[in-house]
Amino acid sequence: MLKIKVEKRFKKDVERDRRSGKYSPLDFEILKHIITTLQEEKPVDPIYKKHPLLGTSKGYEAIHIKSDWILIFKVEKPLLILAMIGSHPQVYKKLIK
Repeated sequence: MLKIKVEKRFKKDVERDRRSGKYSPLDFEILKHIITTLQEEKPVDPIYKKHPLLGTSKGYEAIHIKSDWILIFKVEKPLLILAMIGSHPQVYKKLIK
């Protein structure tokens, strides 16, 4: 089982998304389930479109929790690093910086 490391940016993103009202409690339960699945090193359901990122974000992966709500993470055993979460523009704007 991987240990979870939560980046400061991820915490801020989650709080922003909770306050926005755009995502339901069920969405956050799905997020929690996906994080647990990753932590246990089990395969993520293909409906969430897990894929590696390229370019300057190489080494990170993305999971689409909803069509426009994306979790960005990295596995560096023994760590699961939760980097950020947000919509496409929110996430990719930060990745380019």
